Amino acid sequence: MINNKIKIYLSARVSKDAQNWNDLVSNSLKRPISVFMPQKHTPRGDKHETFPVEIYQLCVNAIKESDMCLALPPYGRDCAWEIGWYANSDKPLIIFVEKEIEWLRDWMIKGGADYIVTNNLQTYEILKEDIILKNKSVIFIEDIEQLGPVLIKIYNKHYKN
Repeated sequence: MINNKIKIYLSARVSKDAQNWNDLVSNSLKRPISVFMPQKHTPRGDKHETFPVEIYQLCVNAIKESDMCLALPPYGRDCAWEIGWYANSDKPLIIFVEKEIEWLRDWMIKGGADYIVTNNLQTYEILKEDIILKNKSVIFIEDIEQLGPVLIKIYNKHYKN
């Protein structure tokens, strides 16, 4: 491993209804992984239109300092911007999905992804047949606890050179 901490930016909705899922995924990731979660830094109960510019800058800095992005569909419009940033960078973009397949209509997101990971066999079969994703790395894991080791392998593969 190149360094002792793998910095992941979590691109996921920050709304209250998404926070439990974001927490579950983030909490499954153990050292040496550290996760920046925008939901931990956004004002509670405020509408997105009222977020101060400092929140934007904090997230942009976290993106720049990260080693990779982990995106969780269904994502929002702000996530699409983050995903686009990573797609145009040298940093890996990984999408983790269980059953949510509505995002497959987003061809630009799919095209920008480097890896897609799922712990749902039915979803895995759908992903493997997708016209854009069939040429990408689609990875099946049996349990969410395997996500961390997969991210570590991706990190080591990407940053080995």
